[in-house]
Amino acid sequence: MKNKLFSVYSKHKTKFKFLLVGGWNTVFGFVIFVLLYKIFKSIFEIDYFAYTSAQIFGTVLAIINAYICHKYFTFRSDTKGKKMIMEFFRFSTTYVVVFLLGLGLMPLFVEVFKINPIVSSIILNVIVIFSSYIAHSRFSFKKK
Repeated sequence: MKNKLFSVYSKHKTKFKFLLVGGWNTVFGFVIFVLLYKIFKSIFEIDYFAYTSAQIFGTVLAIINAYICHKYFTFRSDTKGKKMIMEFFRFSTTYVVVFLLGLGLMPLFVEVFKINPIVSSIILNVIVIFSSYIAHSRFSFKKK
């Protein structure tokens, strides 16, 4: 049984690491979103501005955190210099697409479906996890 588990892990090591980092980044992003939402809620009278601002700033911080973790832990990229800038650009592009989708869906969830902004953020994070693995493994950190 132990050898079988090790065999499964060896075969899917990158996927397991991706899920581990993704789990960490999801928690990181969620905590940042909640903290920023509480801060912005005390600043803005309109809730839309509070959760949208929290979503924007929280996403930027989460993208930077995710890039660092995936670069050095998940995909073990040794890219440096100008190539690293392009790698970060590809990585960020993946998140920008998902972010724009989330930016459009968040008001739909909150305003139309009347789902709490924090619960909506959880739903959006699930969408990000599934779509980003495919994009990062095949685009962001693709070995040439």
